[in-house]
Amino acid sequence: MKVILLAAGIGTRLLPITESLPKSMIEIAGKPILEYILDDLIISGFDDFCIVVGHHANQIKNYFKNWNKSGIKITFVTQNSLSGTADAVNCAKNFVHNEKFLVYLSDTLIPNLPNILKMIKNNDGDVSLISSQNYSNPSNSIGNIVTSDNIVTHISEKSNISNSVLAWAGIASFNDNSIFKIIKKLNLSKTGEYDITEALNLMLKNEKTIQNFTCDKFIDCGTLDGLLNGLSFIISKISNDSKIQNLSYVSNDCILGTNVTIEQNVSIGKNCSIGNNVSLSDCIILSNTSIGNDKKIKHKVIGGAKILNDCS
Repeated sequence: MKVILLAAGIGTRLLPITESLPKSMIEIAGKPILEYILDDLIISGFDDFCIVVGHHANQIKNYFKNWNKSGIKITFVTQNSLSGTADAVNCAKNFVHNEKFLVYLSDTLIPNLPNILKMIKNNDGDVSLISSQNYSNPSNSIGNIVTSDNIVTHISEKSNISNSVLAWAGIASFNDNSIFKIIKKLNLSKTGEYDITEALNLMLKNEKTIQNFTCDKFIDCGTLDGLLNGLSFIISKISNDSKIQNLSYVSNDCILGTNVTIEQNVSIGKNCSIGNNVSLSDCIILSNTSIGNDKKIKHKVIGGAKILNDCS
């Protein structure tokens, strides 16, 4: 089964951080989010990937074109219009051909993903989705799923449905390529995009069966709170690594001033400089960032050579 990873979007909920990099390339504990996702998919037995790029595409291409993973194939296609998730999937049509494939929104982390994907890979239904009652997304800008006996009857895009307790985790698998014919029939949404969730609803109207599988939780890393929850999950997952101390990560080449306090849930990237009398907690400091003296930084994501306005 092939995999389409959607990584073209601007990441407007993470501006200004995403002005200069794709959201899936935000580094947590030394690796971009997209690499953690690929690692889980490889463990799950997938080896043929198409990454749909757009916003700062070369950053993703340059990072993964030299990725040293034996037997792994990565293809890149560009979504020029950035006009929604369905359009992004359609960009990978020639990659899929007539094979089964998985679609993954690349700002989502799912604990125990390999175990869940085993069930999906063995499912003979037309489409399979993953959802959960527990998710990290304070802005509620995810799709909601309505089911009956684990069969999907409706799915929304970025809204809440009063009779739904399930949120889509951003993963869907397809046992044929009929979704591409459906995408051609889509109308633009109110936000001016072609949404994959609306394509799925049209599949339901065409009597396709969509099976729902649930996970314990998922983390939407497309918001500030979601990123920091993703940081907590990743650091806990790799806490046995020698670089992780007190549930925080500091790159080996980071320069620390005097009287620097690093509390739990902190990630400091490569080539960073932290001044004197600085307190850090629950924050991500991206690579090549300088922090001045006498700062108390909590619940922030900071990137670039200068300190952004969102830190005190």
